[in-house]
Amino acid sequence: MSSRAGTVSASPRTSGSAEAALYYRRLLELLDSNAPLSSFEQLATEARNVAWGGDDSIGDAVATAVRLRDNFELKRKREIELSALYETARDLSALRDTDQILQAIVQRARQLVGSDIAYLSAADEEHGDFYVRTTEGVVSQDFARIRVPRNIGVCGSVARTRRPFYSSNYSADRNFDHDASIDRATSGEGIVSILGIPLELEAYVMGVLFVGDRYVRSYTPQEMAVLSSLSTFAALAIENARLLEEAQRALLLAKEANAALRAKADDIEQAAVAHEQLTELIARGGTLDDLVNRVSNLLKGQAGVVDESRSLISGAVSDRLTDEELARAVRESDRLGRSVSLPATDGSTTVVAAVMGGSARLGALVLTRGRPLSPPETRTLERSAIVTGIVLLSLDRIAQIAHRNVADTVSALLRGTTDPFSPESARRLPPGISLSWPVTAMLVELVTITSAQASSALRSTLAGRDTIAAEFNGDLAIVTNAPEPDRLAKRISEKLEEAFGQSFSIVISNPIAGFDKMPAEYEALRRCLGLMHGLKQTGRIAFEKSLSIYALLFQNKGEDAIASFLRTSIGPLLEQDDKRKSQLAPTLLAYLDTGRSMQKAAEILGIHVNTMRQRLDTISQINPDWADPSRTLEVHIALRLHALGQATEFRALPL
Repeated sequence: MSSRAGTVSASPRTSGSAEAALYYRRLLELLDSNAPLSSFEQLATEARNVAWGGDDSIGDAVATAVRLRDNFELKRKREIELSALYETARDLSALRDTDQILQAIVQRARQLVGSDIAYLSAADEEHGDFYVRTTEGVVSQDFARIRVPRNIGVCGSVARTRRPFYSSNYSADRNFDHDASIDRATSGEGIVSILGIPLELEAYVMGVLFVGDRYVRSYTPQEMAVLSSLSTFAALAIENARLLEEAQRALLLAKEANAALRAKADDIEQAAVAHEQLTELIARGGTLDDLVNRVSNLLKGQAGVVDESRSLISGAVSDRLTDEELARAVRESDRLGRSVSLPATDGSTTVVAAVMGGSARLGALVLTRGRPLSPPETRTLERSAIVTGIVLLSLDRIAQIAHRNVADTVSALLRGTTDPFSPESARRLPPGISLSWPVTAMLVELVTITSAQASSALRSTLAGRDTIAAEFNGDLAIVTNAPEPDRLAKRISEKLEEAFGQSFSIVISNPIAGFDKMPAEYEALRRCLGLMHGLKQTGRIAFEKSLSIYALLFQNKGEDAIASFLRTSIGPLLEQDDKRKSQLAPTLLAYLDTGRSMQKAAEILGIHVNTMRQRLDTISQINPDWADPSRTLEVHIALRLHALGQATEFRALPL
């Protein structure tokens, strides 16, 4: 009995020990294989179904094993997270571009938490809000354009509290203030759950790192902690990148400043060289041509100087520049007080700088070359324009001295006091002037302008060595050896009309053999100017020999004397010609000029002799006194004066 009982009683214990060992072995295998939690729960259920005599040690062992597995899983996850953080820190330290750093941060945040999306909102200090700067996994364009005020949404809560904040149901969560536009963008992206982590550095929230999911979920403290660690790394990396970019910008600015200083030093050196050369030129009394050549060499171009009427006085000016363009550029340069650039289609540039003498504009310095001027070269040109003004003023002073000598010479000549061309007096003439008898004199009647204005406008026209000019008794008197004085007079008239927009009366004398004849010739020229007023023919060019006899007749008479004389002598003929266009006055003049030859007069007029005879009969009927010998000379003179009054130019009429 005892033996059977012992056998019977021993069997369950032996069998139970083996069964327990089997369960323990399976439990260890589950731990070793890192089996899922469901496997441990299944093993615990099987163990409870076996009678262990009230001993639940297997259940306790399973619970211990589950805790071990959870601790191991937690440590493994911590290890993965730490490894990920290490890799993140290594990656961030290798990046230098801020945008690359931000993109790496949101990618790693999404990976660490396993979320659907991740993005980073950066603080905008200027506007006082946050804007989405970098995204990962976002598909909506509207979402990427969100701007969040500092007191709205999850972003506002994180920025305000500087702590992580999450919502498992964003749209229904009332723990923060909502904005309709932000809610629409969030719903459009399908976000349900969201977690925000502050990017903080020294109590300053520079941004918020977000992860979000399109389903309801919660975020564990561990996930928040690892993202907080990531955000710390990110904040440091962003700050380092910002500091690096600032350092690079500062270095670039320093390089640019050094380059600017070097360029400035070069500019100063070039300006010093130019100033030294220009000063040396002034000190030695260089001419305008010397200055133009110096400017051309300094600036590697073609320089020229024009006067106030834009006539070239030294150097050369590009023929592609029209007179209107040059005039406009000179006026603009005078107004601005600096040079004016005129680029051409072929790439060349013409720069115009007004030349001033005090408040008066003396002309302009013009430079043309194949490329634009640099700022230092422009300043050199403008300094050269100032030097040009000094040279022109110096030349003007020399010219004024010469002008006074010329004025004294002309005055002495017209008064007949001395012979200015004698060897003793010729030394007073400006250098290069050479005049000898016989000479031709001209008088230009100046009514609305001064002699200085006229001399300035005629500077280039009267610049020959065979001509002098000066003001005398209100007129411009010109004495010349020009072989064709009428052509010179025509150029003078054209220049004055171009400069002042009006015509001027000019009278040309006969050749004058000596200074003793000059006073009488001057008086004859003055009388001719008066006669031109009486004939209403001002603003014309006339030869004194065409007008002298008539001018003498009407000397010191009023301007109406000629008109009264014509009315008395041939008034009826003139009235008939005005009414009928009958040409009776020209017919009678031709008849008298030809010595009363009807045939010659008809040939001059281009009419038949019978027509000539008929016209003379008509004249006798209208003005019967013309054939009276006592009246013939008077009528002839009247007809001559009338013809002079109708002439387009004054030539010598037969006496």
